[in-house]
Parts: sequence; C-alpha cells; structure tokens
Amino acid sequence: MPTPQRLLTTVALTAAALGALTLTACGTQGAAGKPAPATPSATPSPRMLSGEELERHPDPTVRAQAVAIRITNTCAPGTARELPPLPAVTDLAEEVKGPPGGEQPPVPAEPPTPADVPVPLPTDLPEPPGVDAPASYDEVPLDKVDRCAADAHADRVRAAFAAGPPADEAALRKALAGADYLPENVHRMPGGGALRVRVDLRDLSPNDNLALEVTATAGGVRVDAFGAPTGRDREITEIRRTGRT
Repeated sequence: MPTPQRLLTTVALTAAALGALTLTACGTQGAAGKPAPATPSATPSPRMLSGEELERHPDPTVRAQAVAIRITNTCAPGTARELPPLPAVTDLAEEVKGPPGGEQPPVPAEPPTPADVPVPLPTDLPEPPGVDAPASYDEVPLDKVDRCAADAHADRVRAAFAAGPPADEAALRKALAGADYLPENVHRMPGGGALRVRVDLRDLSPNDNLALEVTATAGGVRVDAFGAPTGRDREITEIRRTGRT
C-alpha cells in the first residue's frame, strides 16, 4: 500500500501533469516558431475536487486517505497534510485534450535521489535496534490523537454493519470496502470462534501504530482499537494484544 507521503507525491504529479496537458492543448505555434499567447479554449478545464469531494473520488486509495486525513485533523487540526485538489476521473478523460497528433507529453517523473547524498535525519531519532535485537510482537499504547481517530474509525465501521452482522468473511470485507477501508488492509484472524479480522491503519495513522480489530457479533460487530508496532516484517495478525491471543 502506498504511504501517505508517496500518495501525496503521486497525486501532486498527477495535478502537475494535468496542468501541462491543459496548457499544451491551448497553446499554438506562431509564425516564428515561438509559442503564441494562449487563447481561451472551448473545452473547459476539468473541475478540481477538494475537501469532502475527495472522499467520493473513484480511486479507493484516495478515498481512504481523504477519510483518514479528515479524521486525524478533526482530532488534532493541522496534524495530517491535506491532499492536493484532484480532477474527477470523468473530467480528466472527457475534458482534457492532448496536443495535435494524439501524442501525450510525458508525465514529469519524480527526480531520483543520488545514492551518495546523505538524507538528513532528525537529531532526536533513537538508535535503530541491532541486527540481533528481538522483534516485538506486543501491542503498543496509542497516543491521544490516535485514540481519538480510533473512536471515529470505530463509529464508521459499526455504522457499516448497522443492518446486522456479516453472514461470512466475504460479506464483512464487502461492508468494510464500502466504508472505504482498503481490502489489502483487512486481515482474517486465524483460529476458530467468531469471525474476526484486523484492519491495518498504520499507513494512514500519523504515528504509524493505529489498527482495529473487528469481531462479528449477534447484533453487528464489535470494534476494538489497539497499537501495532511499526515493523512491516511483523504481520498485523501476529501482534499480541493484552488479554487476547
């Protein structure tokens, strides 16, 4: 799954490419081979989405990110970076015209970082664990912001099952996807007993620890939030919760 920073970079490049396409479509060449002043185009520029509209974007990753950003910034204003405005997919397909000849200008690529240029790190960054350091599989505490965000996510999940409990795992996954939780972040817990999954929100959490445990009940679902360690070598289903297996 893309991290918030990578997603923000991707959508920013998309917006930049869209602007390049619009300008190229409108510009013409003068007699001396110099670009003539752009004239008003008969085709309007695509309407850019922002704010709550991003939560209805056709791309599920954009929707999930927009929901998470709104929830986090409601709990602590300014904590999470806002997504840049994006065009609706239909607007991009129908209203943006390429240059004559059907050739599209290349999308500017993210400049590579030279391998020999050191990346500055925060001065208060703790020392990384040694190679032989044991991996932790125990849950970690949630801070105030993540606890607030967890309550908001739990309300959204419970609302997705307001009509009743899921009949099976497929129904549970479908309802979670309908609530804008990415399928690749939903993991079935092994073992018998009640149907139980964990929703990994670490990539959408400003502190990279937030996760939800969703258990089917007779009337709907129970949602419990917990903190998961950040290492991706530790599967979310293997994290030991206090008092749980």
